[in-house]
Amino acid sequence: MTTSTIEKDSSIPPGPILFITMVTDMLIGYVFPEWRSWLPFNLGTPPSGLFSHDVSGVLNYFRPLPSYREYLQSSSQGINFQSLQSYAFSTPSTALGDLSSPTAIMTVFVLVLFFRKIKYSFILPTFTARGLEIGMSTHGKGWVIDNQERIVKFAEYCLRLMYHFTISAFGIYYFWDKPWWNPEKGGTKTLFIGFPEHTIDVGMIWYYLVQCIYNIEALVSLLELSLEIKLQNPLTHYGIPLRVGWSKTCRGDVREMFIHHVITNMLILISSTFRFTRIGSMVFLVHDISDVPVDLSKLANFLKWKKTTISFFCDYDYSVVRHENDHLPFCYRKKCLHGN
Repeated sequence: MTTSTIEKDSSIPPGPILFITMVTDMLIGYVFPEWRSWLPFNLGTPPSGLFSHDVSGVLNYFRPLPSYREYLQSSSQGINFQSLQSYAFSTPSTALGDLSSPTAIMTVFVLVLFFRKIKYSFILPTFTARGLEIGMSTHGKGWVIDNQERIVKFAEYCLRLMYHFTISAFGIYYFWDKPWWNPEKGGTKTLFIGFPEHTIDVGMIWYYLVQCIYNIEALVSLLELSLEIKLQNPLTHYGIPLRVGWSKTCRGDVREMFIHHVITNMLILISSTFRFTRIGSMVFLVHDISDVPVDLSKLANFLKWKKTTISFFCDYDYSVVRHENDHLPFCYRKKCLHGN
């Protein structure tokens, strides 16, 4: 038994603990509903256990967003390209705005496959060919032959730069007149006006979808480059038919990047599910803008432009200190917690 009703008393844990409990219920609660009973030190034992409170019912306060089928029923349209286009690109507050909905999950799955197809059949080959030309002119033929993997990384950083620059430019353009970015229109005090029934604009829906698609694909690519799966005889290896190990192309920071991508995707999913897309978009934009100079510094280093590399890296340090270490924690977070 878990405490189903949260009352004001000393046994209620802090908000972050309740949030972690709720997310755990979302991720594994359906498969393993008795997970609290396995926690040590009575952490899941009611009424005083830190993780004993059931707060999953908070999702009942969110208005369900219509799926494509429900949209067709309400608009009396048939299944065709026009209705699909209208649902995806002209209708606000659809199920695409909740990345935990079946509609959004299927859309993300299809678009990740589509993005990977374009990435490996056109984008990376184009940037790799350009990297070969630049490497030949700046380093020589011998260097190009000995540094094929580095040229592939050059193509990857070109893709990263293209993505971060494009998504940052779109973010600046799209959010330019939004009231939560403009102190004269109320600033961050307007972030939760109408929450959680506020309208999720089509631009915001696709901003989140694109961010989700890119970060999931980045996680898949990291695992693809870092892990090597081989078949083995299960009779001689404790019944395990597969062996997973590190590949030759494994990155040195694979563990750190894996944790980074997992947490990023979790934050994207959670903020979308709980309608925190406005504040989530602010976090996205601050980080994407800061990633542009670091991508430029990597490319400048490949071209042996030392002064340019140092210049971009200093710009990146300034962006991190100014935005991620100043504005984000002391301005946006503080105003969201205490100014609303």
